[in-house]
Amino acid sequence: MNSLTKRLNIGLGLSLILLMALIGWLIVDQNQRLVDDLVVSRLQHDGEGLLAALQFDAEGKATMAEGSIAAIYRQPLSGHYFYIATEKDDVIRSRSLWDVELSSEKLVAGEQRVRRITGPSEQPLLLWAGGYRKAGQNITIMVAEDLSLLQQRLLENAILLLILTVIFLFLILFIQRRIVRDSFAPLRKLGREIEQLERGDIDQLTEAVPLEVQPLVVEVNRLLMVMGRRLDRSRNALGNLAHALKGPLNLLTQLADDKETPDTLKQELHQHTTALQQQIEHELSRARLAGAGSAGQRFNPAEELTVLITVLERIYHDKKIKFDCEYPEQNLTNVDRHDLLELLGNLLDNAAKWAQAKVRCSIEKNDAIHIVVEDDGAGVSEQELNTLTERGHRIDESLPGHGLGLAIVKEIVEIYDGSLLLDRSPKLGGLRVQVSLSLN
Repeated sequence: MNSLTKRLNIGLGLSLILLMALIGWLIVDQNQRLVDDLVVSRLQHDGEGLLAALQFDAEGKATMAEGSIAAIYRQPLSGHYFYIATEKDDVIRSRSLWDVELSSEKLVAGEQRVRRITGPSEQPLLLWAGGYRKAGQNITIMVAEDLSLLQQRLLENAILLLILTVIFLFLILFIQRRIVRDSFAPLRKLGREIEQLERGDIDQLTEAVPLEVQPLVVEVNRLLMVMGRRLDRSRNALGNLAHALKGPLNLLTQLADDKETPDTLKQELHQHTTALQQQIEHELSRARLAGAGSAGQRFNPAEELTVLITVLERIYHDKKIKFDCEYPEQNLTNVDRHDLLELLGNLLDNAAKWAQAKVRCSIEKNDAIHIVVEDDGAGVSEQELNTLTERGHRIDESLPGHGLGLAIVKEIVEIYDGSLLLDRSPKLGGLRVQVSLSLN
């Protein structure tokens, strides 16, 4: 899961759910404790009242004073019960308890117990027991109360709390989603600007972004500026070099045309100056292939191949070569524009140089970028295929060039961990070059 928005939404959502669950559990637990404390306090108060009403006759037998027992303890199975046991095994139980015994334990004076038990008719009871000493005897007083109604009310409150918690949770999650979406709005705008940068619509990113990503944007803009300057210097240097060589070549040409120059020297000068002029024009044309795009611009096959083919048609106008190209409509990402321009420029230039009338080019993009360039030339023998990518190797010395084209292609392919395959075109009969560039 690479989406930061999803990570934040899921992380914050789980945190809120855990927080709400913890708060709900604390509220329910504290309510239960509060109810238990109130019930215990009331049971203890009733137990002390029973102790005050407890009397002993001359024989030490325990009895309850007349009118001292509350009416609730006289109603059968009322949910309120008491049980008194003396040291002499005298037992006094509330009429509501009938003959049920709450507990058989006996406590010493000052000892108290609180626990939950099951009473008559499976009623859940909260029992309070206290040990006392009166009239020279140890007495255990137990008072219990049915919690069914209280538990029902607590359950209803818990359900209401759960419903309200779920409603508030969804409301908070909705608000949180809006906040996260609004927080990432500048990044989405930055993403659109990067797409514009790839298309060449802009040459820099807007630096009005959140502080957390501003250093990254500033550094990207700086790198774009540095790369742009380097590209401009490279283009200018190549053009300046070619133009600087034109002057001396013109002088050599004039020398070759001079009547006083020996014929053998004239022929040799004409041969070399013509080759140099062709090479200079060739390199100037290749310099124009790169165009004036920015450093961060991506390769757009529809636009770039049209320019490449136009330039090559001018260079090889005498052949009237037909270029047949197939390519995707979208930009080719993960590969530098100038690398692809140089790679395709060399491949198409090499194909046009050897072609008779037709050059085919196809570009596909799936898990990698696949490029196939083939021509209808004479082709290359099996022995020569292995040496074509060697720097400086030329098959025909009569054609202009330095034998660097396919060597440069091989270097670019190695940069992108790709593959390069040279063989004979099954359809056109000439050389076929297959290139695969990794997108990782």
